[in-house]
Amino acid sequence: MKSRAYPGVSHQEVLTPATQAQNAMRGSRHPAVGSKAVNPAPFEVKVGGVEHGVRTISVRGELDLSTAPELEGPLEQTLDGDDGSVLIDLSSCEFIDSTGIALIVRAWQRLDSGDDGRSLVICSDNEQVRRVLEITGLELSIPVHGTRDEALAAMAG
Repeated sequence: MKSRAYPGVSHQEVLTPATQAQNAMRGSRHPAVGSKAVNPAPFEVKVGGVEHGVRTISVRGELDLSTAPELEGPLEQTLDGDDGSVLIDLSSCEFIDSTGIALIVRAWQRLDSGDDGRSLVICSDNEQVRRVLEITGLELSIPVHGTRDEALAAMAG
């Protein structure tokens, strides 16, 4: 396939329309030439207290290969404890890749294999994150709710 030459644009700057569309869907940090840079929120994990038998872990920013270890530690500590069920709040998560999905699946499998009645639920209203959860089939195994309140209500029974 021949690459097209664009006057005044170096080879490294050229992004095809297909690449631009993919980057836009992914929320890429590499925007199309001439557009403003996308600055993702700094990655942050907050572990909340236990409320009605549910501990909430909130994720902010992009959950990917480079940030997943920052979630893995607090998530493992939560799973090791006997604090009840777990709600992973991805409402402020801007992007999730296969590393983040795998981390959540491992946590779900660990809780699901126990006989203690603990469960894992996700909430997110971010369209990109929800789309990834849908495409991967995660929504078929792990309950996903639009808001934290909906998730907590569903967990309460």
